[in-house]
Amino acid sequence: MTRREQNFETYLDDEDAHDVHHRAKRRRRTLGLMSAVASIAASIASIPGRISNYHGRLPGASTVKRERLDMDSYVKTVPDRCFRRRHRMDKESFYNLVDILSPHLPSTGEQRSKPGSVPNGPITHSARVSMALRVAAGGDPLDIASFYGVNDNEPMNSFWYVVDAINQAEQLNIEFPSCHEEQEKIAEGFRRKSEIDIDCCVGAIDGILIWILKPTEADCESMGFGPVKFFCGRKKKFGLNMQAVCDANRRFLWIDIRYPASTSDFFAFQQSSLKKRLEVANFLRKGLCLFGDAAYVNAPYMCSPYRSATGEKDDFNFFQSQLRINIECAFGMLVHRFGILRGPFPKGATVEKTSAAVLALCKLHNFCIADNIDAMEPKDTKKIMLDGGMLLPRIDGRDANEWVYDCAHDRLDDLLDGGEHCDDHTYDERRMYQKEIDLPNERILKHVVAEGYRRPDRRS
Repeated sequence: MTRREQNFETYLDDEDAHDVHHRAKRRRRTLGLMSAVASIAASIASIPGRISNYHGRLPGASTVKRERLDMDSYVKTVPDRCFRRRHRMDKESFYNLVDILSPHLPSTGEQRSKPGSVPNGPITHSARVSMALRVAAGGDPLDIASFYGVNDNEPMNSFWYVVDAINQAEQLNIEFPSCHEEQEKIAEGFRRKSEIDIDCCVGAIDGILIWILKPTEADCESMGFGPVKFFCGRKKKFGLNMQAVCDANRRFLWIDIRYPASTSDFFAFQQSSLKKRLEVANFLRKGLCLFGDAAYVNAPYMCSPYRSATGEKDDFNFFQSQLRINIECAFGMLVHRFGILRGPFPKGATVEKTSAAVLALCKLHNFCIADNIDAMEPKDTKKIMLDGGMLLPRIDGRDANEWVYDCAHDRLDDLLDGGEHCDDHTYDERRMYQKEIDLPNERILKHVVAEGYRRPDRRS
């Protein structure tokens, strides 16, 4: 081999070695970059309050063995009183609710064709509804998951599945009746509760604050309000203003949750669809009206009390409040039954989802009223209080089955009356019907005066 050939082979060997060296260098550089990225990601994930975007198990992770709760055996063995305290309804009503919601709930997984796709067994619809009711009652999702033998996130998943199912079920819809016969039945129910036979009340109306955490920028953008509007200065809480009408049985006839907590009850009602319907001729049977507190104004379709009243007008206020107070009772029963409303709604729930959940709880409240289910003494009080929830009003007797709303100590002062202000409207708007004659409050006042009715002595 000539010297020239030897030099060429040496050159080729050096070139190969050079390529190998550079490939190894690039590989080390790439691995170092990947390690740095992984380290940064791990650091970010360890930040308190950071929510991971990852959903599901890691590839190759082994199945966590869990034993699902057998709902049929559980329902058969648990005492009736314990079941009612945990689920806020009796066993028969529970299964009736499951039957209503099952067509709207996701598949249990039993029909999947792939073997082993549900290694711990399916989560049945009855288990989903049971977990959702426990969450609504104020139970701890982690304790619920352990009891039912499911993943830690399944109780809240079940809650939102059931919320969607309730709002899709036509049997549970809430709609103010447009039929005059139905309106007359409602008025008759209120007449039986009136000491002076007031027969013109077709519903009691008021607003309540739905407690939430400080809304996100996305929530503010979707609602069209800044975060300050969601803060109720009177109650020192972020929240939503829920307007509601109920009948004499404290069953909700209409719900509206569209405005933040700082909105006055007057403004929220003025912008509502119900107010527009009430102004349509012949929507209400002639002579009927809603009964509200002083946040609302007297109109052909509204009867509210006199401000700073004395004498005969004070007597009128007393008898008017006997019917109006039913909406406060309905709110009290709702919050008493579903402890989730005693604190801010769970973190991560958008304003839209919160509104949907509260509407679903109001529908469940009506479902319980229809089945004559009273508001039992709550089982989850300690957990609710530890989480910063508000203290319940007085409960009549430690062992009492039914909570009776019958004195000033029963009012939900932390949630009621937040909308009694005039910050978002003018007095001219409130005087819209001031010159009207023969308004409902005037007719009832004449009846009180003519019959000589007097409110009971305040000292008695």
